[in-house]
Amino acid sequence: MDQRIKEVLASPYFEGALLVVFGVVMLVSPTHSITIISIITGVILCLLGVLLSLSFIMHHKQKHALVLFAGLMCAALGIEFIFRTSSMDRPMHAVLSITLIYSSILFFLQAYDLRKVRGIRWIITLVFATAAIVFAVLMLVYDEHTTAFRLVKGSSMVFEGIASLFVIKPTHITD
Repeated sequence: MDQRIKEVLASPYFEGALLVVFGVVMLVSPTHSITIISIITGVILCLLGVLLSLSFIMHHKQKHALVLFAGLMCAALGIEFIFRTSSMDRPMHAVLSITLIYSSILFFLQAYDLRKVRGIRWIITLVFATAAIVFAVLMLVYDEHTTAFRLVKGSSMVFEGIASLFVIKPTHITD
């Protein structure tokens, strides 16, 4: 069970689907988007915390105590994200910005791998990588509390999610 959870969480498809959902939420409801995304993130963190804690309890002889600590910290952080959404604007901005930068690095790595082929996939990957950098710059320019910022952020997340689903190869993500 632990291995399946790790595979799902490390999958670019999970990240891509989650980013598309978050982006659509930001585009549809920019004023309430951070609250909704904070609650969704909190629920995911709580579930992860419970799963890690249960894994430690069921296999405590094979697991290190840090697994239990990580599980409890994930659950506590998830509760914080769920019940203190008003104070989560800055942390969510940072987390979402880091994911955009991470994805752009993956796009550039894939483009580098495809440089000898120089086919349509190479061009698309370069376009996604360049666009991710442009969105990252736009996010730095906009004030995080404005509707325009949230629309730019939502657009970038949908774009990044689609790119993660169709462009990034899982071989670029390692443990």
